[in-house]
Amino acid sequence: MSAMRQPARDDAPVAGRAEGLRVLVVDDSPAVSTLLRGFLVREGHAVTVAADGVQAVELFAASPPDVVLMDVVMPTLDGIEATRRVRELAAGHWVPVILLSALDTEDDVVRGLEAGADDYLVKPINLSILKAKIRSFQRIARMQNQVVEQAEVLGRLSDEQAAEEQLAHALIGNMVRRKGLDDPALEWQVLPAARFSGDAVAAARGPSGRLYAMLGDATGHGLAASVSLLPALQVFYGMARKELPLPTVVREINARLRDVLPADRYLAAALMVVDEAGRTVEVWNGGMPRIALLDAAGTVIRRFESAHVPLGILGDAAFDDGCALLRWEAPAEIAVCTDGVVECENAAGVAFGLERLEGSLRAAPAGARAARVVLDLEAHLAGAAAVDDASVLTIRLP
Repeated sequence: MSAMRQPARDDAPVAGRAEGLRVLVVDDSPAVSTLLRGFLVREGHAVTVAADGVQAVELFAASPPDVVLMDVVMPTLDGIEATRRVRELAAGHWVPVILLSALDTEDDVVRGLEAGADDYLVKPINLSILKAKIRSFQRIARMQNQVVEQAEVLGRLSDEQAAEEQLAHALIGNMVRRKGLDDPALEWQVLPAARFSGDAVAAARGPSGRLYAMLGDATGHGLAASVSLLPALQVFYGMARKELPLPTVVREINARLRDVLPADRYLAAALMVVDEAGRTVEVWNGGMPRIALLDAAGTVIRRFESAHVPLGILGDAAFDDGCALLRWEAPAEIAVCTDGVVECENAAGVAFGLERLEGSLRAAPAGARAARVVLDLEAHLAGAAAVDDASVLTIRLP
């Protein structure tokens, strides 16, 4: 690269001019450069002068200007090639280039614009036209700066949101993932429609070994739905540790949700308490699809329809905590899912439905039925996106 000449520069624009631009004037004629520099400084701009294309590229690389006035016909490196090079240096940042030339044929103009120039002025320069073009570029530069500033603000907000979501994900995960979910009697699958799931599985053993289990489906999906689950999970685990009766558990969860959730938020839920020693299961179903009791072959032998409204809607006086009780003799299994399974529609608008659900349960052995439901659900979607969280829970009864 040639040695850089000392550029002629005037960084003291006339007082009172606002939003001056940094202009790089490139011309091998001292008379033209002097004329343009004087005019532009009077207009409130800071001007740097390069005597040829090589120096223009060097100055642009050192400190990109806001606008370039580029002579076309110059020794060493002409304005067309210099324009191509400064465009490469700009690397996606828009810096307007106005070509200046005595050549005004259509081919000359096309060559300049194809090289990356934004405009073309024919010498001798009409300063009134140049002034108008510079003002136009000032407006564009101002809008570009606003866009950049807004993008920076949005970037910061996005980073803050990502950090907050990461914290929320960790907190919710710690609340949702408990040791009780590793119980060998359980099999469960939760498929969130978004990063945060509005469905949750909870399970814990009481001091005597009774198994408490819950599958909950909060209103909506995503972070808001996921947060709505937390009060219910806190109550569930606290009361399961004390092995309190199931009616007491559901009543307390209802009261807590009614206290803390907005009026349009609630929790559909199925809660069960399995007493393996007494071979009994208590069931409470509030707003969930029907719960199925399966025999060893996976055939449905009893169904528990929803008999209650979801949790968090009714006041304590109107709330019904009544539970169904069943006894089993031979090995069996309980299966429950959220409505995101049975209502899941494929691209043709066909819902997965209860019939397909029960067929999936029959098609797999005990301990693998929840996984089979998920496989069949994904096959039903055939690549289409689910619009709601979908979850399945099964409990083996020995």
